[in-house]
Amino acid sequence: MDRARKAGRREITLAGIYDCLALEPTLAASIKAAEVALELDLLCPDPVAIAALRQVQASGCRVLIVADSYMGRAFVRDALGRHGLDSVALFISSDCNLTARDGDLFDLAIDYLQLPRERVLHVGCDLQGDVAQARAKGLAVAHYQGCGQGNGRGSDMSVGPVTPMSAALPAGTLPPRDLGYRVAGPAAVGFLNWIERQAKLDDIRHLLFCSRGGYLLERLVQESPGLWSLPPCSFLPGSRIAFDLAAMDDLNFADYLPFLISGSDGLAPFEVLERIGVPAPAPEVMKKYELGDEIRLSPAAHPRLRGFLFEYRFEILKICRRNRRALFTFMRNLRLAPETPVALVDLGWDGATQEAFETALSGMVDLSVHGYSFGLTDGEDSRRRRRARRMAALFTDTDVAPAILRRLHANRASVGLLFDARSQIAIGLEATGDGVRGVEDVRWHADAATGAAISAMVDGAMAFVQDYAAGLAAGAVRPPALEMAWPLVQLLDRPASFAEDLRAQADFDPWTASRHLRQAR
Repeated sequence: MDRARKAGRREITLAGIYDCLALEPTLAASIKAAEVALELDLLCPDPVAIAALRQVQASGCRVLIVADSYMGRAFVRDALGRHGLDSVALFISSDCNLTARDGDLFDLAIDYLQLPRERVLHVGCDLQGDVAQARAKGLAVAHYQGCGQGNGRGSDMSVGPVTPMSAALPAGTLPPRDLGYRVAGPAAVGFLNWIERQAKLDDIRHLLFCSRGGYLLERLVQESPGLWSLPPCSFLPGSRIAFDLAAMDDLNFADYLPFLISGSDGLAPFEVLERIGVPAPAPEVMKKYELGDEIRLSPAAHPRLRGFLFEYRFEILKICRRNRRALFTFMRNLRLAPETPVALVDLGWDGATQEAFETALSGMVDLSVHGYSFGLTDGEDSRRRRRARRMAALFTDTDVAPAILRRLHANRASVGLLFDARSQIAIGLEATGDGVRGVEDVRWHADAATGAAISAMVDGAMAFVQDYAAGLAAGAVRPPALEMAWPLVQLLDRPASFAEDLRAQADFDPWTASRHLRQAR
């Protein structure tokens, strides 16, 4: 910038940047061309902004673009043309040698329009260059900031409800509806866009949206006909717990004892049964095993617990048979031919749910199962399962930095809650007269405040999808799937922005959580 000022310039240019680099001219030109090409490949329109632009043009209003950018007018025109957007007058700071952040670029644009300043509306997202300076020059101002409300001061207004995909999330706590609109909705759409592409590559004939995270995804698909080109879809109200139980029988019961005991330290013994939906025997029976309600489990108690579970296996196996029967009923009702490629859509991070599902189906239904996850870690279990099974994910360490993947995984409970509007935890399956229902963990229920927050979050997500669909209908181009889901990554950088009502539900693992400890808090 100092060199630009000495040359009498008020704005830098891309060429000026490369002139400052100690590079051989041919190499500098080659790198600069590669940067421009990469930028053009990465840029994509905000669907709602483009829909608004075309609506304004159709009404007969004159439109021009004012922007601070060192890339230049030719670059912007090329970017617009790549997405079929009509050329409009461009006032780009690096070409005009004036900037919007100083306000003088607006004077040039007004001279071009030859209109009274109060009749010109400037829309933008930067509070300084797009709002303060435009207002100072006498223009009407629309701050493009998503779900914000106008402040009622004269010509000021807020454009919404959609924030551009690349815009940073606002500071402070996000209300539940904004959380749905700005984060859950875009993340779900990005995931579904990825699923649509992957399902075509894998020739998937049926999608199974698995609880917990599949609830919002399946609802969006069903309530947005035509938005995605997907094979037939179903919501499977099961979970890893339900599938593991469905896979258990009297022959392999001992092999599943580590699963039943896992994560039990700190729980009362009866909670080990409660979390799989098995009624516990009378307290006096448990006391005979030295597993009374007052006991808090620890590794020292594991041998006693293992012995009790094995002796109590016939009661546990009743629930296992119920789950297995319900899963068979569900799959039979789909009427899928043998070897049909199906995809199990799950928010899991290491393929454990897919492995449990495939194990439960073994010897029951012969299908070609693919696992579609929101993210997959690079842990040992994940690598082992990837070698043996067909697994793919939107977020993997080949597409994003490992640190980002670790942050997503560390916040997996909160991520899961964003995708499961009901905040209900399925621990089993049960055949009914007209199909199959999920058996929920009776220990955890959202209170009224949390239920209202979740409802508002879902409303926000649904509103986002409606606006997204409107943008596509107006001719906008879909952003890349990862870009759509990126607000979720931004949110993890600011964990305090999670609505507190939702955090209260997300800050525990239902498998390892003890009801008596949670009530004490």
